[in-house]
Amino acid sequence: MKISIGTLSKAFDLSDEALRFYEKKGLLRPHREGGSGYRVFERADIQRIANVKRLKNQGFTLDEIQTVYSCIGKDALETLYAQKLEQARQEIAYRERVLAHMQAAWKTLREEPDRLLLPQELNPGVFYMLEYPSIEAMWERLPHEPVLKRLFRQLPLTGYTTIIKKEALAGEAYRISKGVLLHESDALALGVDAQGFRRMDAGRAVGCLFCVENGRFDVCELLDTLAAYLREKGLRATDDLFTVQQISFVNEHGDAMHYSSMMVPITEK
Repeated sequence: MKISIGTLSKAFDLSDEALRFYEKKGLLRPHREGGSGYRVFERADIQRIANVKRLKNQGFTLDEIQTVYSCIGKDALETLYAQKLEQARQEIAYRERVLAHMQAAWKTLREEPDRLLLPQELNPGVFYMLEYPSIEAMWERLPHEPVLKRLFRQLPLTGYTTIIKKEALAGEAYRISKGVLLHESDALALGVDAQGFRRMDAGRAVGCLFCVENGRFDVCELLDTLAAYLREKGLRATDDLFTVQQISFVNEHGDAMHYSSMMVPITEK
């Protein structure tokens, strides 16, 4: 049974170049036919390519696959599989958190008319943040803080946040700082050590969806709305207010729209 490289590449949806690369890595050993030098593959090659593709689809690199087919011992193979299983679990956990963020954004789009500037009690859980006096200060620290640099690259599981001192709810002049925020579940999915982060316990909180249009929104209106709700419900803030990003887009009028929720950790008065 002789098979050409063209037939084999079409069967497995692989380019001729990929098959030649597999050969170069020692994963395939085709015969050369006659004086033409054309590669000819046989039954064993079909099984080998199927196994290579199966391992690639399971997340194995070509170097790891080469190890699998280089007289590896059973114990070493078991160790390699254990490592790949843990890697797959981490990837699944990451994708599940990405899915959760996508679902939250979709829900915001669907419910925005009924939720905008209407506070409601929530149980979002624990958040971690790196806080800075201003955006400029955060950018200045970026080259010097590996953790901050990593968080900038881990969107959408991380996001920018605006922090407002809780005293602003009592009518005092509001003070704003900036930071990068992630939920406790996102920190676990990313394997981020939260030591050194500011912990925001929002196991019980009031959240209020608001819209920033072309970079502008009425901070005082938002604070007044939240303060009135807390008074009405007999609640008080236990920590500073912070924003959680929901979704950004440019609408049909060319306006930059950005939706976030302002979170207020709360307890009874």
